[in-house]
Amino acid sequence: MEALSSYSQYLELIALVIGIIRYKEFKNHKFKYVLYFLFYVVVNEFVAGFSYELFSIPNTLPYNIYILVHFAFFLAWFHSILASAQRRKIIKVFFIIYVVFWFVDALLSGSIADNYLSYSFSLGTLLLIAAVAFYFVEMLSREVVLNITQSPYFWVCFGILIYCVTYLPFYITLIFFLQENPVILSVVLFLINCIQYCCIAIAFIKANRRTIEHPLETN
Repeated sequence: MEALSSYSQYLELIALVIGIIRYKEFKNHKFKYVLYFLFYVVVNEFVAGFSYELFSIPNTLPYNIYILVHFAFFLAWFHSILASAQRRKIIKVFFIIYVVFWFVDALLSGSIADNYLSYSFSLGTLLLIAAVAFYFVEMLSREVVLNITQSPYFWVCFGILIYCVTYLPFYITLIFFLQENPVILSVVLFLINCIQYCCIAIAFIKANRRTIEHPLETN
């Protein structure tokens, strides 16, 4: 049961395959960067997994780097799709704060190859929840609110929100109260990842080049 969460890499792979198949529907929109990020996630997961299985190399270092890339990417992505200039400025501040905090956390941890950056993960989660909230505020103020579930951006944001809001309490609980019983976290993480990557897969399926929002700027 402790290894159950490792099967989430196959959920990521399935979502990636669906995204590649549907790529032509969103290749000219900012949504395509989600696919690029997912490709990184899949490669990172499999490389870390094989390194541990074949060479007994701990996956702490790639995981800590993933934390930085994950939260920095989505904060930058939300900055690119939000319409409000004020909210975009706030997200930019979030981005700078997070990147600086990650490097400070890495330095204070002693070695990012041995110690998980749990504080960076927790801060990133809180900032990302705020970014998702900004997006939903804007969506609710639009005329297309009744068709919100047709937007691939909605499904990505919904998956992120479920992951962050659900996983963070269990993550904190594991660190402070359940250090001798990580099985619970493993099961919870697998279930949350199921929801998150199902949402991303739905987002790829929902993408339609004729109706999708946020096209890339053309010069």
